[in-house]
Amino acid sequence: MMWFAGSALAFWTICGVLSKLTREDRAYIDSPRFIIGGLVAIFLGFSLLVGGAGVAAEGMAPMGAGLVLVGFVPGLVLLVPWLWHVLGLAAHEAGRAAMGIDTMVVKRTYDAAEKLMHERKFEEAERAFLDEAEKEKEDPRPLRRAGDAALAEGRAEAAVGHFRRALERIELAEDRATLAIRISEIQQSKLGRKDEARRTLQELLPRLGTTRTAELLRERINRLSEEESGGGRIDRPFEV
Repeated sequence: MMWFAGSALAFWTICGVLSKLTREDRAYIDSPRFIIGGLVAIFLGFSLLVGGAGVAAEGMAPMGAGLVLVGFVPGLVLLVPWLWHVLGLAAHEAGRAAMGIDTMVVKRTYDAAEKLMHERKFEEAERAFLDEAEKEKEDPRPLRRAGDAALAEGRAEAAVGHFRRALERIELAEDRATLAIRISEIQQSKLGRKDEARRTLQELLPRLGTTRTAELLRERINRLSEEESGGGRIDRPFEV
């Protein structure tokens, strides 16, 4: 019977310690590693309890089962806080997965800089957007908005520079084409550089293949070429 008493005490200790740790404000108790370790400890403690009950019962199965039950129920009572905590964590993670929270794409906002734009403080807004662009290395939006701010100040050259940097961060071909067209229009209408406006579109054209966007760019390039020299149309993509 000493074997059973010792095994039951060990099982109860494991259950009690886990529940005690659950009540403490420690980050590691929520970690998967700690939870798995707790499950392993409970399994080992229960195995020890079954072994102790078997030794005490001396081959009498009904008595052994009764002893296991006698040792298990108090342990389960001690373990309730830990079990409740683990089930709560599981329900929380299941809820996050169902709502897709972990896969949501959070769009960065630039409220402070946008406020400056709204207040028509374009120079300050430009600096604020450029600061944000340094923090968000892959987001083209702050550079585009810095270009808008520079353009609102009448600084077309700086605007083109910001837009060109934004162009390098854009992945979708259609979005790149849209911004390239805007750059080209600024170069043509505000800077009076039709040759640069045409080259801006030419640089992008080979990446678009035979899409409808490519056709639109080609038409614009043709118009610019005709305005410059009165030459013929361009039917194939330019080689860069």
